[in-house]
Amino acid sequence: MQSLIQNRKPITVVDSIMGSGKTSWAIQYINESNDRRKIMFVTPYLDEVNRIKDSTNKDVVEPKCDDGKLNHLKELVRQGKNIACSHELLKRTDSELIELLDAEHYTLILDEVMEVIKEVKMSSDDIRLLLNSKDDKGNPTISLDSKGKVQWNNPDYLNGSYEEIRNLANAGRLMLHEEKKILKMYWLFPPQLFKAFEEIFILTYMFNGQIQSYYYNLFNLEYEFRSIKYSEDKSYQLVNYVTPADEDRKHLKELITIHYSTPRDKNDLNLIGDNPSALSKNHLLEVQTKHHLKKKYKDNGYNFYFHKAKVKPAQVIWTTFKAMKNPLLIKGLKNRFVAVNARATNDYADANTCIYFANRYMNPIIKRFFRDKGIKVNEDLFALSEMLQWIFRSAIRNDEPITVYIPSKRMRKLLEMYLDNQI
Repeated sequence: MQSLIQNRKPITVVDSIMGSGKTSWAIQYINESNDRRKIMFVTPYLDEVNRIKDSTNKDVVEPKCDDGKLNHLKELVRQGKNIACSHELLKRTDSELIELLDAEHYTLILDEVMEVIKEVKMSSDDIRLLLNSKDDKGNPTISLDSKGKVQWNNPDYLNGSYEEIRNLANAGRLMLHEEKKILKMYWLFPPQLFKAFEEIFILTYMFNGQIQSYYYNLFNLEYEFRSIKYSEDKSYQLVNYVTPADEDRKHLKELITIHYSTPRDKNDLNLIGDNPSALSKNHLLEVQTKHHLKKKYKDNGYNFYFHKAKVKPAQVIWTTFKAMKNPLLIKGLKNRFVAVNARATNDYADANTCIYFANRYMNPIIKRFFRDKGIKVNEDLFALSEMLQWIFRSAIRNDEPITVYIPSKRMRKLLEMYLDNQI
């Protein structure tokens, strides 16, 4: 397989702010492409799959699950069909799909970054036990290459506690990392897939702050940046990259009102976020165990939208970490929760009031994994890019004014700096 794969062109990262027309450009690109060009469009949500199918003049097919979606996807690639599918399906990529894509010379349009690394839940002691285990012939069950990639060596192992580990290793997706004598295993999206496409476009914003950029740097996958421009006569175009320093954010600063308390307020709603770690996942896990703190957060959220913003629940979106959704549920907003990692959806573009109960940090284990391999990580840029993706689920994407309540002092400061072009 290795001899087939070639990185035909640098990956094009279409890095433009949400609402600038990246998906519209992609639809235009598909419609205007030569019939010989084979395209795979991959998006986080099935609703967006339907949008692509409905908005293009090409025959775009979605894999179905009669014989398993992955098998159907492979069959569609064999037939050279234009395809639209989800991130979750692409994450199941195996060596057979990679070989088929390489042979068929597909173009990939990836709508937003995807999960490319996650920790495998296995204790350090169990990993060490597995490293020291041998088969009946005395051969090691697993071995490692120079980069820590795990190879499974025991073909006689059929099922048991290590079945998932065997499957991941056989698929070339498992890496081992040691830090201070603690062993961790990681699932990695196969980098070979990004070398199998003839051309790749990634539609996102602030790519340099996202984990997929660190993954690309780790595997030396070459990429270049472009931006989107719209003109009445030429529709959407890819143009030279507009760097963050050169972005004009004046209109965003005019449209986004950040909530601050005034001297007349008896209750400063932002005080709960003064500590740098306040509203982080670990902090909120503590908060949920204390009734008086939970009530304080929920009351603040209700006070903000009902008394300060004076809007109806239908105009509000709110978020926190998944585990905190029910403990911090704000009165009246049961149906207005939007996942903290939401992106690429327009379902809440009518909301003009946003409540952000989160303080984003990278998974510390994954952060150390990259840093220990010499990859620089910008945690503030990661936090900002994640928050902006969420905020842009609201009416701001339609250039309509919004009000945001961000009690975390750290996250609020990042947004302030962004709007002032300091980031």
